[in-house]
Amino acid sequence: MNESINISVELWRGILQDREISTEPVVQILSFLINSDGYGASAGEIAFALNYKHHAPLNRIIPDFSKRILKKYPFIDPPHRKNETIRYWHIPFLGADSTDGFVWILRPELAEALPQAFKSIRKERKLTILQEIETLKDSYETLQETTREDVIQSRIGQGQFRTLLIGYWQSCSVSNCIQFEILKASHIKPWRLSTNEERLDVFNGLLLLPNLDTCFDSGLISFEDNGNILISSRLSEISLLQLGLNPNMKLKRVEQKHKEYLRFHREKIFRP
Repeated sequence: MNESINISVELWRGILQDREISTEPVVQILSFLINSDGYGASAGEIAFALNYKHHAPLNRIIPDFSKRILKKYPFIDPPHRKNETIRYWHIPFLGADSTDGFVWILRPELAEALPQAFKSIRKERKLTILQEIETLKDSYETLQETTREDVIQSRIGQGQFRTLLIGYWQSCSVSNCIQFEILKASHIKPWRLSTNEERLDVFNGLLLLPNLDTCFDSGLISFEDNGNILISSRLSEISLLQLGLNPNMKLKRVEQKHKEYLRFHREKIFRP
């Protein structure tokens, strides 16, 4: 469902600026999503926000948008269903299950291209969330630190952060598992040690299976700048087998912006 597609940021920018492809209803939908938590929302939420009586029109607007893209750029390889039909929704969007239903999430490249193509579109939601974190920190000042962190994360930060990571990684950062409901959003530099900006920085996060998440948070594993796993000597061979860990594991990608956070984790959190 969330496989990559060969549309770069630059190509998305050109698509968005071509008004024969990106019609006004399309731009309205995309503008709403970029200011939504994690750049995602359900079809019902989008329809309600844009004053549609039902989400049915969206079921025409987005596939038609995708068809116009493919007509002009036939070299694009779109996602397909098992019966080989094209999944038009998954050209501009990723998808993820949530407690509120199925969420359509802007592809990271599209989210980056939107404010470049339209100066009037500003990614304001992140700033709102950061301000809300500060407000909640003051409100819960009387609570113990760990309790305060849990409350704040459950209220706002963690849901936003997890959705961003799903959009970026599209599967487990190590195993490629796409069972999103069991994957955990793990900060590389821990929440308690991060600035507000770092807490919502997609490059400060990994999307991990629960066993990997627990080991990573506990400092029992870490990762080198090339993605190779580091395993603590505190883990016995039996534990490694039980946890499904092996020295051949690695992150499926590491960008330059990940490296500062990974270095922090190796130096401050990892227990060799």
